[in-house]
Amino acid sequence: MKKQPIQLKWSVVVLLLFVGSLPFLDPRAFGQGAFSGGGNPVVPYATAVPSPVDLGTAPVTVYQLVDGHSLVTWNTLAHFEYDAPSIDEEIDASLRRKKKKYPIPGFIERLNGAPVAVVGFMIPLDTNEAGDKATSFILARSQATCCYGITPKMNEWIYVIMDKGKEADAVMDIPVTAFGVLSVGEEKKTDTGWSLYRMSSDKVDVPHINW
Repeated sequence: MKKQPIQLKWSVVVLLLFVGSLPFLDPRAFGQGAFSGGGNPVVPYATAVPSPVDLGTAPVTVYQLVDGHSLVTWNTLAHFEYDAPSIDEEIDASLRRKKKKYPIPGFIERLNGAPVAVVGFMIPLDTNEAGDKATSFILARSQATCCYGITPKMNEWIYVIMDKGKEADAVMDIPVTAFGVLSVGEEKKTDTGWSLYRMSSDKVDVPHINW
C-alpha cells in the first residue's frame, strides 16, 4: 500500500477548506430518475456554478434506500450554518476546542452511526503503488479546483476510510457514490486536520454518467 506523505494529506484537506471548487451535484436531479435498476446509481448532472443550500426551506429527512443505505444528499448534509477552522485553529487545536461554534442540528446528529450513501467527488489520499485504488479519500460536494472559486464549508465534505481489506477505484473529476457508516462531530487528527463528517465505507460505486 502506497502511503501518501502526511504533509500531502494535510494539504489536501486545507485545500478543501480554503480554496474554491467547481461543478457540484444538483440535488434536484435525485427526483428525476437518479437511480437505475441493477443497484448501480445514475449520477445527477453537474453544474459549473454551485447554488447555495436554501436554509429557509425544511431539510430532507426522509431518505430513499439504496442497497440498504439511506441516500443522503448534500442538500441535507450542508443544510445548516457552520464555520471552518481558521489557520490558527488548524495549527493550535485548543483554540478551536474552546471556541463557541454553530450547533449541529438534530436531523444531522441522527445520522451519526447510520448507514448512508452519499454522491460526491473523490480526492484520493492513500493509494496503492499503481495509484488506481484508494483506501482513504475526501468525498466533496464540489469538484475541488485550485486558487479560485467558492470555499467549501466543513459540512460540504466527508473524510472516508475504506473498511479493512476494501479498496475503491481512485477516480477524480467524476462523481462517485460512497456507501458506509457516517460519523458526525468535529475531530482533529494530525494527518488530516479538522473534519466534521467521516465515513467508514464498505464500497464505492463509479456510476453510469447521465449528462
